[in-house]
Amino acid sequence: MGFFNEVMSHASIIGVHLPSYVNMLALQFGQCGNQLGHALFSKLSTDIDAKKTGVSYNVNYNYIEEVFDKWFSGLTKDGKRLARAILVDTEEKVINKITDNKCGSWTYCTSNAFYQAAGGSGNNWAYGYMEKGIRFYESISDIIQCEIEKVDHLDGFLFLLSSAGGTGSGIGSRIIELLREEYKNKSFVSTIVLPFLFGEMSTQNYNTLLTLVKFLDNADAVFLFENEDIHHMLKNLLNVDVKLEDINDVISKNLSIAFQPISNMQNNLHSLMAKLVVEPCYKLATIKSVPFLSIFPEYNATNTWQSYLYQLKRMLKVYSITSDIKCKKTKKLSRASCSTPSSLYSHSISNILITRGSCTYKDIQTDELQEKCLYADWITTEAFTHLHQQRHILNHDKALALLTNNSNIYHPINEVLDKAWNSYIHSAFLHHYKKFGLEDDDFLRTFVKIENVLKDYKELDRK
Repeated sequence: MGFFNEVMSHASIIGVHLPSYVNMLALQFGQCGNQLGHALFSKLSTDIDAKKTGVSYNVNYNYIEEVFDKWFSGLTKDGKRLARAILVDTEEKVINKITDNKCGSWTYCTSNAFYQAAGGSGNNWAYGYMEKGIRFYESISDIIQCEIEKVDHLDGFLFLLSSAGGTGSGIGSRIIELLREEYKNKSFVSTIVLPFLFGEMSTQNYNTLLTLVKFLDNADAVFLFENEDIHHMLKNLLNVDVKLEDINDVISKNLSIAFQPISNMQNNLHSLMAKLVVEPCYKLATIKSVPFLSIFPEYNATNTWQSYLYQLKRMLKVYSITSDIKCKKTKKLSRASCSTPSSLYSHSISNILITRGSCTYKDIQTDELQEKCLYADWITTEAFTHLHQQRHILNHDKALALLTNNSNIYHPINEVLDKAWNSYIHSAFLHHYKKFGLEDDDFLRTFVKIENVLKDYKELDRK
């Protein structure tokens, strides 16, 4: 019997009611969102089963209880964990594949999957938002309500989607808008994967901007991950063809390190997001983590807390593809190699450092991430937060995540805006959107909203 099943069986035998911790409900939209969600729950389940914990039996016992209560809704008859997640798609292929996967120690509840046998959203945000999102909401809302009724308290929703196509972007935008009206006091956190700059689909730039506006209006925080950025890093490190599964693996690892339980705080999603989003006009953030890959154990073993912190600081440099960061297999970053003039760093609204491993947070020197030159000069609240968890994650001796809200987000969004505007002034593809009810005014309002957001972020670097 595995340690997790031993914990659950022991609690059942002695009549112990497992304590109620923070409960999250993941909402997975479209092909990307469902594949990413599957990667995330695989990571979470692997973390529960990890042998290398770095803590005592009792501490690990409590950690496992908290992880299970946060992300899983129960056990199947054969002892598999049931992910607390809703799966939404307009095609059945991806959902069938991930729900039919009988391997591993967890699974999805098949009644939580909503999809059409055929259709799709035509890579069209308007089709997903104006038609399918409205048509499907009642059914999706019923599934969500059933899942919420299983818990004492739901802390919030985690949205997982891509902004490129029509299902995740369009239906996801409609669902968050309607859910926000229904659950005004819950936390809404979204993870949006930005498409490659070239080659995915002709309408991706319109879709991305329309999606961002709806999520900025309704989410408490919007975490953005760039396919381009992660692909370059993986290509640089591995020198092999990078698959979408590899990109999802990186994103899911970042989310795991960021959102797994933390020992020195009430692991409340609302309080965490309140530290990250201190002004309502600055909701865009991302997550950087180290070690970037787990396939180089000799590299991971030779790195210290400080060398990992230097790597994270380099990720705050003014926008450049992350592959510029030297993370070669076994080479540690020296302090000298990380010395960069302060003017070359982006300016942050806030940074939350989460460290995991056998060390007290007081022993981890975070001075370099607290330097005033890294933050906007008008920030009056505490801009840097450090949270620590003794328990190892995913068998790593050390793992760090930096939740950062900084000016670097300006650059990838501005590229999308430029491409979308160029398409718009030439009336490219507009008829696909107008036939579902979107008008020129809708596009113009979207452009203005994004321009204002980018203006605010760009001005962070004008000190």
